[in-house]
Formats: sequence, structure tokens, C-alpha cells
Amino acid sequence: MPSRLLLPLVVLRRTIRRRALATQVGAAGALVSGGAAAWVWWQGPAAVPTWLAMGLTGTLSALAAAGVAHQAMKTQRRIVQAAQTLRSPEAPDTLDIPLTAHNADALLLSSALRRMVMVMRKRRKELEALNEALTHRLQVRTHELSTLQDLSIGLARQTDMHQLVNEALQALERTLSYSSASLWAREQLAEHGRVVLMGYRTGEPESEEGQSKALQADELTGMRLSRGNLGHYERIERERQPLIENNVQHSFWSWLLDRVTDDARTSALYRHSRSWMALPLQFRDSVLGVMRVDHEEPAYFDDERIRLLTAVGSQTALAMRHAQLAEQSKDMAVMAERNRIARDLHDAVSQTLFAANVMAGTLTRSLQAETAPHLQAQAEKATALARLTQGALAEMRLLMLELRPDALQRLTVGELLKQAVDALVGRSDISVTTRIAPTDGLSEATRMQLYRIAQEALSNVARHSQATDLAVRWVVRGSDRALLCIHDNGAGFDPGIAKPGHFGLDNMQARAREIGAELTLNSAPGQGTELCVQIGEPFDAD
Repeated sequence: MPSRLLLPLVVLRRTIRRRALATQVGAAGALVSGGAAAWVWWQGPAAVPTWLAMGLTGTLSALAAAGVAHQAMKTQRRIVQAAQTLRSPEAPDTLDIPLTAHNADALLLSSALRRMVMVMRKRRKELEALNEALTHRLQVRTHELSTLQDLSIGLARQTDMHQLVNEALQALERTLSYSSASLWAREQLAEHGRVVLMGYRTGEPESEEGQSKALQADELTGMRLSRGNLGHYERIERERQPLIENNVQHSFWSWLLDRVTDDARTSALYRHSRSWMALPLQFRDSVLGVMRVDHEEPAYFDDERIRLLTAVGSQTALAMRHAQLAEQSKDMAVMAERNRIARDLHDAVSQTLFAANVMAGTLTRSLQAETAPHLQAQAEKATALARLTQGALAEMRLLMLELRPDALQRLTVGELLKQAVDALVGRSDISVTTRIAPTDGLSEATRMQLYRIAQEALSNVARHSQATDLAVRWVVRGSDRALLCIHDNGAGFDPGIAKPGHFGLDNMQARAREIGAELTLNSAPGQGTELCVQIGEPFDAD
């Protein structure tokens, strides 16, 4: 066939392939019928019988339709085989539906299937990622719940406040990374106590014993907070809401200002923090303390970590309240036992000593009235007996007061000094002169500290001074000025020479500082000792 006749046929074939299957079948039938008609016309109507022309036309049309249908079925089988392969779980992601251009229907179908496969693969990857994220969140939640359960069990076993704080911070470390975690509270959990660092842990590498270096040193526990952190504490205590700072800026000038104005050693825990959160440890309407967690990364405290810290804080607050109630219950039991012992001592020993003192006094007066020489020695013994029973009775009264701190705190400094002096006179041969103000306007805490200082000083006089004369002065000038002086004529000592194992003077100095008083001590070998405690501005006690 000439090439000029082939070119139109190729173009016609490609044009037909771009059409739908029904169009292809119709076009093939039309071409065959047209070709048969042209052949008959070419041969002449008389030369070709009608039945032969019709049979030839039908046969060729059927063959053309069968060819088109065969190509369509072949394309369909390829698509079905690819779909069956894609159903397998081991099918690689590179496998796809073949893009078939045999006819417009097959092209449209294969294109649609390819897009559907791509969408399903995308959805599958999204579901896998979502499943992985949910699995991770489930593991995190399970770990958090397990940690909170362990925390509840661990805290329930603790009644000591410092051990409880350490238990809470250790549990927090198992669920949340941090550069430092600390707990602040008022001393003795008192309403107006000083705010101090109750406990802390750092993110430093642990030692072989499993404790961080900072925790091993334990050098910051019990120390005060800086002014800034104290302001944070008071704000949280007042508003009962957590504070969160997720973008802490550390400029050179702020660092220099902190170094110059802030002398609190506890600030070392927070100087490298880039984000922190502090939340109240609240039980009902009471804030028992504040837990602070710091991290070196900015924007670290998201909703999940805030929720976790809030849960840990709630458990810790409940445990702190439980420990506080346990301590109060223990104190009440001790107080009840002390009251019972005091009652027994008053009803038995104290009454017996009082009767013995009365009898010794009567015997002394009776013997002193006699003039017989041999009775004078008996009178001296009776006098010594009366003094001893008087001293024992005074000691018993002091002991009963010590057993009942509530009664002890209600007495004035003058009444307490009188009890202590009577006990000293009863157990020694020291001659005591007193000048004691009967009343004062001091607080209970100040009165108790003054009494403890006087008690220590009188004990030192009885044990170490070898004195024969003692003078005790307690002078009061209003509600904020007073002077306590205890002077003896004993052996004295050199205050500049330290005596290992003797802490009485240091304890008295510490007590004086706690009440804002000034304690002075004057002594020298062979010149006696004078101890004075001055409250408020000095004044002339004479």
C-alpha cells in the first residue's frame, strides 16, 4: 500500500484511541462497513453478490469490535492485577496502578485509581504517625500515673518534713528533666515564719551513691531566699496562683546587678535558668510552701508539663499537711504525758517535799530556841535540811513548769527568775541578792529566751564559779527596754580562750541575737563574772 495512504490511517488510529470505548467500537464498525462498501463499489454491484457483501461486512465488523474489546479487557486485567498486588501488606510504596492510555475510559479509570492509591497512602502514613504519637502519649501517661502512684505511696510513709521534701523532688526527677528543683516554705510552717529553702535537687550527674553533688553537699538547705525570690513567694502565697516565666533574659547588667545587690547563696540555683515555674503547695485555704522547677531551655513549660507539675504539687501539699498533723498529734501526746507527769509530781513528790520543808522549818526554830550546846549542832543540821528541802521544792516547781510549757510561757521574767534563784539557793551555799521587776511588757518568745539565758548563766555559776555572792538584776523601762545582769564574785575566766566542748556562751549569744538583744560578758581570772543582756537602747539601771 502506498505510504501516502498509510499516514491518514495512522492519524485516524491515534485519534480513535483517544476516544471512549463505545466510540472506538462504533468507529471500527463504520470503517469496516465503509471499506466493504467501497470495495463493492470498486468491483461493481453486479460482480459481488449481496449476500457475500453483507457477510463480509458483518464478519469484519465483529472482528474489529472483538479486537477493541480484547484491548479493553487486557487493560482491565492489568489494572485488576495491580490492585490485587496493592492489597498485600508487603506491597512496596513504589508500586502503583499502571497509567493506561488505550482508550479514554481506561485512562480516566487508571488515573483515578492512581490518585486514590496516593491519597490512601498519605492517609495511612498520617494514621501511622497519629498512632505512634498516641502510643507515645499513652506511654508517657502510664509513666506519669505510675510515678504519681509511687509518689503517693512514698509520701504517705514519710512524717519527717525534710525527708518528705526529698521524696517529692526525687519523684519529680523521674518524670521531668530540670536544671534544678527546689521547695520553699516558712520555718516550722508557721504563719509568720522566715521563708527558707526546705530542700532542692539539681540536674548534675549523680555520684556512685545515686545522689547529686549538690544534694550531697546539702549546703543550701535552711538558707534564706533573695529579695526577688522572696517577692515571688509572697505573691504566690497571696494570690494562690502559679508563676511561669518561659523566657528568662540573662544580660550582663542584670547579672552584675544580682551579684552586687543579692547576697543570698540560694540564688546560685537559678542563675542559669531560661524558664521556670513556681506553684503553691496548697491545702484548702493554706499555702504550706512553694515548689519551683527551673530549666535551661526557653519555653519549656507547656500545658502538659504544667499539668504534671500541678499534680505533683497537689500530692506534695497533701503529704506536707499529713506530716504537719502527725507532728501536731505527736506534740499533743507528749504534752498530755507531760501534764500527767506534772500532776503526779505535784500530787505526790511536791506535796511530800512541802510537808518535809514545813517540818524542817519547825524543827529548826525549835532547836534554835534551845540553849544546850549539843542541840546547837542539831539546829545547824536542821537548818541545812530546811534549806535542802526548800531548794528541792523550788527545783520541783521548775521541773513541773518545764513539763508544762504553756504554763511556763505565761509567767513573767521576774517570776521565772525567782524560781531559778530559789532553786540555786537550795542546792548551794551562795548568798544571793536580787532586784527583780515584777512585771514586763515583753512577748512570750522574748521572755522565754531571756529565761533560758538566765538559766544557763545560773547553772554555770553553781557548777564552775566557786562564788559565795551572787547579784541578779532585772530592770524594765517600758515595753521595749530592759536589762538583765547576773554578777558573781567567783573564780572568773578568760573569755578569749576557747574551751572545746563548751557551747553555753555561744548558745546564749545566739538566743540574744534572736530577740534583737545585746549580750556582754565581763570576766577575768580571780575577778568574778558579769553577764548582761540589754534589750533596746541602753539606760542607767541604778
